[in-house]
Amino acid sequence: MHQKKIKTLFFLLLTFNLCLCFLNGCEKNKLPAKTGEIEYTIVTGSDIPKELKQLIKERKENPFELTFSDNAYLYLIKGYGKQKSGGYSIKINQLYEAKDTLVFDTDLIGPKVKEKVSETPSYPYIVLKAKFRELPVTFY
Repeated sequence: MHQKKIKTLFFLLLTFNLCLCFLNGCEKNKLPAKTGEIEYTIVTGSDIPKELKQLIKERKENPFELTFSDNAYLYLIKGYGKQKSGGYSIKINQLYEAKDTLVFDTDLIGPKVKEKVSETPSYPYIVLKAKFRELPVTFY
């Protein structure tokens, strides 16, 4: 009988912890207050600096966050690592200036259920280009 009470208590504690994790996970970490807008462009292909392309290639297998500067521009890069197929896209939720940081918030969007996609693995990443700022970047 004692073991049954322990198992029940363990199950209840586990369930409670999972509920807390779920509830906390429903809302992204509280983002810092916005203090300014940032104008940016999405950069692809030959518009990505050669050195940056190499850095992305070296990191693409695993999720990564990277900043790169050529002194005139700041590049913000978010990679989601190896995915089992094609059909993924990246949604930019927001990019803005906060008190002591730049906030870069993105989400990976998977292929739609019935979407026909390549079976070849993909390595989704996004590169944004903005005027250079001497602030750290917080990725979400």
